[in-house]
Amino acid sequence: MAEPVVYRRRRGAVSRSEREWRVEDDALVTRGSGRERRYPWREIVSVRLTHDPAPARPWRYVFELQPKHQRRIVIDNAHYVGGRRFEERSTSYAPFVRAAVARWAAEHPHGRVLIGETPKRYFFLLLVSLLGLGGLALALALTPTPFDRLPYIGVAKLIVLLLMLPFFWRWVLRAMPRGVDPGAIPERALPPPGPAG
Repeated sequence: MAEPVVYRRRRGAVSRSEREWRVEDDALVTRGSGRERRYPWREIVSVRLTHDPAPARPWRYVFELQPKHQRRIVIDNAHYVGGRRFEERSTSYAPFVRAAVARWAAEHPHGRVLIGETPKRYFFLLLVSLLGLGGLALALALTPTPFDRLPYIGVAKLIVLLLMLPFFWRWVLRAMPRGVDPGAIPERALPPPGPAG
């Protein structure tokens, strides 16, 4: 049996010590505050990977596992060091995630790894974005400007709005939740190699 892949991090100020996560053949094992808990791979129904920046952690990536009939497990690459400071632990996080996904996939050969937002959050963000885009279009159309007397100002406003659409659709496509083969996880779902940007 190969040595288990281990990842350690402290979540926040209320955590007394680092929590250890270990990828074993039959289960994901966690140890913290002297207690050990096992989550058998067969009981983990879904996994999700996403880039989820947070204040003081623009480089934050998240690995979520959903055990059957239990609370979701959220593991990120941010280690709390004190005050409001966090340390990026991507060097050990990425190999841990790859090993965990491989063990989960071995137990769930037809499983797909969810990339991006959760479907509920994606729907909410899409709704808010559409309302924002609609509000901006309305503001462009109805707000009087000194340029309103110029010919073709309506066309110019329409062009400004159309120029924003590619950015909107790029976000829509990147954030769209999708399932991918565990062996073909896109680079954007894991921290880039090298130092934090």
